[in-house]
Amino acid sequence: MVRKTVEAIIKGTWTRDGAGVKLYRVFGSPELVDLMDPFLLLDHFGSRYPHEYLMGFPWHPHRGIETVTYLLKGEVHHRDSTGVKGVLGEGDVQWMTAGSGIFHEEMPKPGRRMVNGSVIEDPEVSGFQLWVNLPRVSKMSRPKYRNLSRNSVPRVILDNGVKVTLISGRVKAPGYGIVEGPINDLATPVNYIDVLIPEESTFSYEVKDGYTALIYVINGSLIPGNEGNPVASGQLVVYSRDGGEINVRTMDKPARFLLLAGRPINEPVAWYGPIVMNTWDELEEAFTELRAGTFIKHEPEVNDID
Repeated sequence: MVRKTVEAIIKGTWTRDGAGVKLYRVFGSPELVDLMDPFLLLDHFGSRYPHEYLMGFPWHPHRGIETVTYLLKGEVHHRDSTGVKGVLGEGDVQWMTAGSGIFHEEMPKPGRRMVNGSVIEDPEVSGFQLWVNLPRVSKMSRPKYRNLSRNSVPRVILDNGVKVTLISGRVKAPGYGIVEGPINDLATPVNYIDVLIPEESTFSYEVKDGYTALIYVINGSLIPGNEGNPVASGQLVVYSRDGGEINVRTMDKPARFLLLAGRPINEPVAWYGPIVMNTWDELEEAFTELRAGTFIKHEPEVNDID
């Protein structure tokens, strides 16, 4: 298997979004569309200080994309204009296909747990939101929610002690054979995997030749491939599309990272704010419909997976 080579290493920037939520934008700009295709944006949001996130992400539209919220800690309360609502907790995932149009809000809150019969709040919130582009044929499709509870997301331990959380994708696990993540019906094939590697260990993963592959280091540091300098937390590794294997290794400390891989769409992109279409005429039409109150076309399909 030919290994993918490192194309670029990118460091994100701190910014504010929504009503002023402080977050770390790993990537997310029209200038990087071709390099990241089919991925548009990755935000690492949250804080241990509620005043930096409680203002949340009030009512806003989406069209033409999928948003994937993966919560590590705390809660996210969400609802949309059609009455769909719920709460994401630690380890939960929401894979939302906006398609023809969603109007919703997402509000981070402190997590809660029972201690000696009393409800205790933990102020720390941490999670990710990924935007995945949709191909032209799916941009005006019926919206869909896939709400995954923590228990529905496979977590496996590989031979060398590597712990893998599978949102979308597959691995071969000892004693289980091939294990697949619960998200496997996407318009754009995508792998989304959370990986924790012990110290002085390696991890290899097969990605289809021609796919975009990214690694975002959450904690620790790792070396992408057999040679090269360490990549630290907060940095993103962008691999070449040639080749089919990703190989990383750790040094004297463990590391945790997100692995994202997807088939490029290779279509024109017209992107403004939360709406991503193929042409500027389509984008203008979307904003005209927002002003006219005709933006929402379909009731969403809701699939809760416990």
